[in-house]
Amino acid sequence: MTSGTTPGTPQGPPLWRQAFDAAERRVTPHADSLVRTPGFATGVALLRRAQNLARDSARGVSARAWHLVNLPAGSDLARLRAQIGALDREVRRLTVQLENERRRPRAAADTTTPEEPDADGAQPASSPRPRAARRRAQRPPGA
Repeated sequence: MTSGTTPGTPQGPPLWRQAFDAAERRVTPHADSLVRTPGFATGVALLRRAQNLARDSARGVSARAWHLVNLPAGSDLARLRAQIGALDREVRRLTVQLENERRRPRAAADTTTPEEPDADGAQPASSPRPRAARRRAQRPPGA
């Protein structure tokens, strides 16, 4: 005897499954014939265009409303996220490049040719980094 059955209960799928299968057998041929018509494809395309137009219009209205109260809209945030992602990738690329330069043997770095002069004022990677310039306090206008 399998678990979950009681003696005298007929073997087979549950009642809900039998009802689902019966409905599926009746509906599937009609749905297939409807989906394969050219009118259905046209209707779906028109519905999709209408949804896109409504969504874009709603986004435009909401973006203008957010901008009226001087807040960023979703499109502004998406653009900022893309810029931050690009900056992050660039920083990672430059970090890898800098680490590769630091690992390069010193003898190879000292053999510069006249065609490849050092950058003006560049410091070797092994020296401590220079301090950032301090910002001067700004005076109020008219002072």
